[in-house]
Amino acid sequence: MAYESKKALEEFLETIKNTDQTFLDPDKTIDKQGHVDGYQHIFHLLKSSAQFYLFNDPLRPRLMLLADEDHKLIGDNVDAVYYFTQLRGDQEYLIKGRRYDSCYLSFTVYGGELNGEMPDRVCLSINHRDIEFDDDGRFEIKLTPKPDPQGKNEFKLDNDAASMFTREYFFDRFNSRESDLHIENLVPHDPPGPMSDEELAQRIRRMRTFYEHTTWIAPLPVEFPLNDFMPPFSFEADQGGWGTVDNIYCFGRFRLEEDEYLKIHFTSPDCVYWGMQTWNYLMQSMDYKNYPVCLNKGAAKPNADGSYTIYLGHKPMDVENWVSTAGYKEAVMFFRWLLADEMPNQPAVELGRH
Repeated sequence: MAYESKKALEEFLETIKNTDQTFLDPDKTIDKQGHVDGYQHIFHLLKSSAQFYLFNDPLRPRLMLLADEDHKLIGDNVDAVYYFTQLRGDQEYLIKGRRYDSCYLSFTVYGGELNGEMPDRVCLSINHRDIEFDDDGRFEIKLTPKPDPQGKNEFKLDNDAASMFTREYFFDRFNSRESDLHIENLVPHDPPGPMSDEELAQRIRRMRTFYEHTTWIAPLPVEFPLNDFMPPFSFEADQGGWGTVDNIYCFGRFRLEEDEYLKIHFTSPDCVYWGMQTWNYLMQSMDYKNYPVCLNKGAAKPNADGSYTIYLGHKPMDVENWVSTAGYKEAVMFFRWLLADEMPNQPAVELGRH
C-alpha cells in the first residue's frame, strides 16, 4: 500500500538533507562557528516544526513555547517569553489570562496561507494598552470573525488569519512571573478520531514548509555593518515575517579579538522596553545561563545626562553595563525598542582595547 504520509516524509527528509546549503553558502561569509551553529539549528527547527504544525491544530489550538534556554528559534529574546499557535479566520477564539509583572504583553495575529508558509502580514496587533484588566490582572480577549465586534476586549479576526504569537517582556525575567495564558476555540467541534494518512501527510507538509521558510531568514544577512549598527527601523505590518508593529529594531555585527571590546553609546526615547543583546547568525540568543548577554532598560545604569554606555567584549570589565560575547569571535548584536514615542538615534560605536 502506498502511504501519502510516507511520500510527505520523504519530501521533508530531502529538505532536511539540503539544509546546510543555506549556511554553507560562501557568499554569506559565515565563520566556522556559524557553520557549526547551523548544523545544531537543524534540530531546533525540527522540534519547533513538530510542535507548531504536527501537534498543533487551529480547530483545537494550544499555546506552544517558542524558546527556552536550550531550544531557540526565530530571534528569541533573553528578556521575553513567546508562545505560538495556529488559527483559522472562520473560527472564534477566547484567550483567558492573568498578567502579573511583565512590562509588555501582546498578541499578534498573522495573515497568510494555512500551510506553514511565512506570514504575509500582521492582521491584528493587541498589546496590554488595548486590553481591559480587572484589579487582579485577569482578562479575556475574544477574536471573532464577526464584522463589527462590540464587546469588551473583542477584536476582529480577518479571513486570512493563520497564526498568532504571544509576547511578554520582563526587566528581570528569571525573577518574574509570566502571565497565565489559555486559548480555546468557541466554535464546537467533535472530538478528533485517529489521524488519517491524508491528515498526517498534510501536517508533515506544513512542517516541511515552515522548516524551509525559516531557513530563508536564518542565517541573517552578514551585510550588517562590522563593529557598528544600521540605522533603527520600524517593523511594518505588510512586510511579512514574524515581527511585531510595536517594535523598532537596530542591527549590527561584531568581530572582536580577545583584547578588544566595543563601547556603545546611545540615547533612548520614552518606551515600554528597550534591550540590547547578542545572537549568533542563526538568530539564537547566546548562552544566557552562563554569561550576561543581554541588558535592558530596567537593569542598565544611565549616564549622568540620561544616555547609556554599554561595553561588549570577551573579558569582564570594571564598568556598569557590560555584555559578554559568550565566547563568540563574531556574531550579531541588536537593539529593540517596544512602544517607543519616537524613532531612536543610531547608536555610536567605538572599538577599544584592554
